[in-house]
Parts: sequence; C-alpha cells; structure tokens
Amino acid sequence: MKRIYIILLTFCFSTISAREMGDFVRDLQFKPLVFEVPEISSIKQTSGVEIFSLKNAEFPIVYADIYVYHGKKHLGKRPVEIARLLEDSWELSGSATYPKEKFLETLEFYGASFSVSIDYEKTVFSITYLKSTEKEVLPVLKSFFATPNLDESLMVTTKGKLGEEIKRRNDNPTALGSRKAKESLFRGTIAGTSMQLPSMESLKLTDLIQFQKEILAEPKRRFLVTGDFDLKSWENFFPNLVEESKQRESETITPSILSENIKKEGKQIRLVTKDVNQTFISMLGVLPEHNHPDFYAIQVLNYIIGAGGFNSYYMREIRNNRGLAYSAGSNTEFQENYGTIQFFAMTKTESAKEVLSLMRELIQPKLIDSLTEEELVRAKNAIINQFVFQFEDDKRTLASEVRRRDHKMPEGYLQNFRKEIDRLTLSDLKRVGKLYFQADKLIVTVVGPKSLESTFQGSVKVLNPED
Repeated sequence: MKRIYIILLTFCFSTISAREMGDFVRDLQFKPLVFEVPEISSIKQTSGVEIFSLKNAEFPIVYADIYVYHGKKHLGKRPVEIARLLEDSWELSGSATYPKEKFLETLEFYGASFSVSIDYEKTVFSITYLKSTEKEVLPVLKSFFATPNLDESLMVTTKGKLGEEIKRRNDNPTALGSRKAKESLFRGTIAGTSMQLPSMESLKLTDLIQFQKEILAEPKRRFLVTGDFDLKSWENFFPNLVEESKQRESETITPSILSENIKKEGKQIRLVTKDVNQTFISMLGVLPEHNHPDFYAIQVLNYIIGAGGFNSYYMREIRNNRGLAYSAGSNTEFQENYGTIQFFAMTKTESAKEVLSLMRELIQPKLIDSLTEEELVRAKNAIINQFVFQFEDDKRTLASEVRRRDHKMPEGYLQNFRKEIDRLTLSDLKRVGKLYFQADKLIVTVVGPKSLESTFQGSVKVLNPED
C-alpha cells in the first residue's frame, strides 16, 4: 500500500513540475460573489462633527477613529519633519491630568488603546476600549484633547529615535527605491520631500505646540465608531469649533503637476547606487483622480498586468516562466486629486537589464491588444470577489465610506462598484492602456551596485541614496 502511495505522489509531483505554476491559477474559474453592502448611519452633531456608525454588539468593545482634517498638506513652509516628530511625541505626552506615561498606562489598565497618526490629508486618533470601562476611559481621553502636555524632554527623546530611523532608512532596497521614485515624481511638493536630519534638529518645541494647536482647532472632523457603542456617551466629547470663513493654506497635487515632473526627468534611468544582492526596479507613473471614469478599467487592466499575483503577466512571465525575479507586480494608489501606478521587480543584478526590458514589453499596446475575453472575465470576477474584504470588519467598512466622501466618489459607489467592473469590455482596457500604461511616461528607478551604470549603457543618472 505504501508503494502505491509513493507512486501516486511521484506521479502528481511530476505532473506539477511539468506545468507552469500559473497554469493552475489560470484554470480556476471564479464566480462573482454576491453580498450586500452594510447600511451605515451618518448624522451631524451640534458641535459640527459628522458621525459615522455601524452597530455591532457581538463583543462588548468599542472601536473609534477621530478624523481631524489637518495634516501634512497644511504645513506650508514648515519643515516636513514636524509632522512625524509631533506624531511620535504626541501620544506619549499625555495630558496635564495624566502626564506622559501615566496617560497610556491608565488606558492600558482599563484595557484601552490609543494612537495618533498624521497623514497627508488629516490626523487620525484611533481608540479602542471595553464597554464596561467607558465611564473611566472617556474622561482620560478627553483630557488629552483639552490639556495636551508636550514638553522639551519628550521631544529630545523622540528626535533621537527618529534620527536613528532616518540613518537606517536606506537598509531596505525596496523601501529606498520607492522613496527615491516618489521624491522624483512629487518633486517640489510636501509629498515628495523626505525627512532630513538637519531640518529635524532645527525644530523647536514651540513649532510642535503651534502645529498641535492648529490641528486641535480644525473644525472639519469626522467620528467613526463601531462595536457595542452608545452615541450618548460621546455627546459632550467634542468641542464646538467655529468654521472659519478664510481659506486655509494647503498643497494641491494634480496629474498635470506630476506629469510635468516626469517630463523634467526625461527618459534616463535613475540608478541609486547601493551594494545589494538583489536589485530593485521601479517604474512609476501618473493616473487620474479617484473619481475619474477610467478608474474601473485601470483597476482591471492593472490586475491582469501586475496586481493579480500569480494571475498576472508580471509574475507569470518574469518570475515563473523565466525565473528572473523573486517578486514582480504592480500597484495603484488613488487620491482625491490624482493617482499613481508603480510597476516593480526584485531581481539578480546580472538580470536587471533583461528584467527592465521585459517589464516595459509587458505593458506595450501590442500585448494589451492581445488580451482575451477569458482573461477579462477572470480578472473582473477576482476583483469583485476581493471587494468583499473591504467589509470584513466594521471599522474598515466605515473607513471605506468616509474615503468615498473625501474623494467625492458618486453616491452609491460602494453599492455599484461590482456593476461598474462587470460592464467593462476589452475596448475599455485597450483605451486606458494607451493612455496610462506607457513605458515612456514612467520614471524608472533602479537600486543596485554602480556596475549597473555600464550595463544600461549611457542612459543612466547615478544617484547616492541621500542625493
């Protein structure tokens, strides 16, 4: 009997090795999943805060996020380092009533958690606590916003930790390559400005306190709450902030600004020199804003080309069929006013030139024009089925709805997403391919040894990691 099992296993493994890994994925037939988008409640408090809630009393836990619409884009001429320095210092500062470590220790004692994140658009305060300790936890949290407690010693400690992070940021070639590509695409904007040690060291406590004050005075706020909550408990939590009539200074990034930056870079390959065993290759380009009509077709074409894992051309042709890369793929990012697309691969240094050539070849109109109806249907079904994971937890569901509103997506976007994907045709994919998947409209960044300069023969701009 054992001999029979061995023979069967040998037969199975020999069959597997005789076929491409991607063949098994291509043979799988996915049917579109049917599900209902949860109903989200939205009301506006007298304080002006818009509340989004989704009740789930299965566990006696409350999950809440406070969105304050004041972030890095509002820095003006201040150093970009101030946002991260404030973020890392703020949650550790506590309040006048619960100073420094006493603040987080008190929350942890009651089984609660708290964190601060300052992103490009807004500042997010994330809170989790047990329903049974709500009366003890909310006054502690409220003190953080009422009497913040930043001080000099805390800022000095945070500067030291952040300084070490800046010094180590070039260790990972993928992170380094993506950062250098972003610096080029977003040149001249806050989003494209990386942190520098001298700028961080020049910041004073008064700078952090002023930025903190601006954030806390920002009237545009949204409150996302799910779990076993009671909105009455939060009625007096938020201050009554008056909406100012004057326009706040903020940075606006558009596709035209990014496209101009690509033109300035020209067609040179940007080689970031670093002695590494695996060379990282990035091709970064511009997409339209999130609410653009081409959004859906771009998503499907991107899935087929590089975002679909083993289903994608990048993984199948670069990694599986030719063994040229450990990983290869693409990703998109859509914001309110612009979008980006990045094609990437991690390969051996001696294969870098061949891989880059193949990466460009796989987004040529010739390949996109050859896509089949079967590939289109498989991609659409996979995207529709993956869409359900936006609703795998209530907190993410609320975030998806708020993002729709922030990006001015049409009413019913979440409910109609599957229909918009399903109606796409091969003609739609070919059209967006010609518009956005063009190799000559992408910034090419390579992280690898200086010897690659001769490999790419004269079309190279050599950079050090901190240039």
